[in-house]
Amino acid sequence: MQGNPEKRGASRRRLTPLPPAPETTEDDNTAVAEKQSGTVAGESLLNRESPTALYMQIADLLRSDIDSGSFATDSKLPGENELTHRFGVSRVTVRQAIAQLLAEGYVVSKQGKGTFVSRQKFLHDLKPMRGFYDALIAQGVEPKTKLLEFGPASASESLRQAFGATDADCFQLRRLYLVDDEPIALVVSTLPPEASGLTWEQVNRTPIYGLLESVLKLTVTRAEVRIRARSAGASVGQLLGLSAKAALLVMERESFGSDGALRERTSFYIRPENYEFSLSVQGPLPVASSIKNVNGAASRATEK
Repeated sequence: MQGNPEKRGASRRRLTPLPPAPETTEDDNTAVAEKQSGTVAGESLLNRESPTALYMQIADLLRSDIDSGSFATDSKLPGENELTHRFGVSRVTVRQAIAQLLAEGYVVSKQGKGTFVSRQKFLHDLKPMRGFYDALIAQGVEPKTKLLEFGPASASESLRQAFGATDADCFQLRRLYLVDDEPIALVVSTLPPEASGLTWEQVNRTPIYGLLESVLKLTVTRAEVRIRARSAGASVGQLLGLSAKAALLVMERESFGSDGALRERTSFYIRPENYEFSLSVQGPLPVASSIKNVNGAASRATEK
């Protein structure tokens, strides 16, 4: 006697359907290709047996192309797809290579437009005493400035004393420097109370040393300069077209008169991809008699 077919079906074991196979992305396929020596587009360009990471090898090749002039100043680098195909690597690897060049200042990223070769670097010789504006002029460029603000500013007691003023406010101005209409530096200067009578027109058209020497009749005989690195921060980054975490060169300058009185204190926040400092020094050269290795033991230096 045959049983109820519905009951027979109910007694059968139900199978759980398998989950759908994950989709394979283009990056996944290319990442596999990176491991397959001899089968990728960039095999002849990259050494996959080298201890040097692939992204560093790509950065080295692109850097060589830039240095040789294959990519001209302000020209656009090939896009991710083209570089991925050229080198046979994933987009992640290409992005790492581009990030390396960005960090070195070889290229700049323009939102919505792509990655472009940086302009030529400006070489600021620190040996002659001259202003930032004059240093740019010496490079054969025509910088422009934009006066952001100027007026009285409170200062610390030590700064007022350095200026020779105990109860008067100092004078501060903020100026943006541009080359080819692109910002390259934010300059913040603090001047002694004598500068309180300066007009907008004077400040707008005259560099700092010009204001001191020609307008205020305060001579400058020497300057002390310190250079360091820091992140841009939100406010400075916005003015320079950088992210808050972007690296900056910061030059701190203090200028003095023959009497030792402070004439000005200025901070220069400079985009590093556009600027270099140089300093020529002369001997005699002092040489240490010994050096310490990583184990702490001293090794006698050999003098020739």
